[in-house]
Amino acid sequence: MGGPDVRVVLRPVASGPVVGGVGAELVPESERAFYEAEFAGETLVVGLTHVDEAVLAQIGRVSRSLYRTRGQLVLVVDEAHPADGWEGLLTPALGTSPVVLTVGDLDCEWLAELWLAVADGRPVVVDAAGDAAVTVAGRIASSLRVRKLVVTDPAGGWGEPPRSFADVLRPDQGFAADLADRQDGRVVPAIEEALAGGVLSVNLCRADDLDRELYTFDGTGTLFTSGGYVRVEPLRVADLVEVERLVSQGVDAGVLRPRERHEIARIAVDGLGARVLGGDHLAGIVGMDRDDYRDDGMAEVASLYTVSRFSGSGAGGLLIDALVERAAAEGLAALFAVTVSSEAVEFFLRKGFVEVEHDVVPAAKWRGYDPERRRRAVALLRPTDS
Repeated sequence: MGGPDVRVVLRPVASGPVVGGVGAELVPESERAFYEAEFAGETLVVGLTHVDEAVLAQIGRVSRSLYRTRGQLVLVVDEAHPADGWEGLLTPALGTSPVVLTVGDLDCEWLAELWLAVADGRPVVVDAAGDAAVTVAGRIASSLRVRKLVVTDPAGGWGEPPRSFADVLRPDQGFAADLADRQDGRVVPAIEEALAGGVLSVNLCRADDLDRELYTFDGTGTLFTSGGYVRVEPLRVADLVEVERLVSQGVDAGVLRPRERHEIARIAVDGLGARVLGGDHLAGIVGMDRDDYRDDGMAEVASLYTVSRFSGSGAGGLLIDALVERAAAEGLAALFAVTVSSEAVEFFLRKGFVEVEHDVVPAAKWRGYDPERRRRAVALLRPTDS
């Protein structure tokens, strides 16, 4: 029974092969594959503050990942027109010649041209023609009704270090004031306009970090949404492979205990997933062990794990709330959790759990439990009626 039992808001350790050229050691293949599947068939709009050799390398890696899964890339640029033209500058990075458009009035006539260019399957470069790329990118993202906009800024995401997640419907978070001076005050309005126009999420990051921001779990900047970004629902059989992958990731990071495949499947049978809106990927999972504890009127939080990129989205809290509701509906008096992670302890305390002595949780929990780990383990309990 070695290993912690829960994982909350911890950054996974990168492992496995890496891809993508210079700097690619920061993008494990497993993480890239996760986001390639999430962006499959999607169009991403990116507003660029500058284009240099480092940014071209980032664009190349992103474009290769997108086009592997039939995704589309729309770049909005506002620098002076390069001597050999945007097509000459960007074709080597993109791997194909882009359609280059100069921004117009964003009326139906111009937008129809843009829609056709995107539908034809080639990357698109929009020259902002003296306007700010961030502003034009926000309007274009709304007009195309794409899933994601990326706003680049030399200062990167919001906060130091950057916060992973922010909700524009929560002005009390303070991001608007902190970002008020970015690009002459254009960043926040662009983010808000895009989200109000139906864009699901906006990433704010440095242009030099574009690939890491989009294709790693931790990212480098801040992900903005309007309202919730995940929904909690029962896991489906189609999720089992991803559940196994998430559990494996947690084990590799040292924050979940190893489980046999059948045990993982048992958890998944009536487990819950926090699913990213607009897609099928899981931002987190949780199960409930109760067979050995039902006579005690309790159940254990099992394999709680949230992908760190979505930690600020509240996925862990939503999963626990739903688990408490389920336990109460089954007539169980309490949920308990056992962990050696101080961050997990803080999380559970915020969610209404209280630290208890080991003998308060069912004795069956400790059968075969590693003695050394038990000395470090913290037991927490939450009544289902609280």
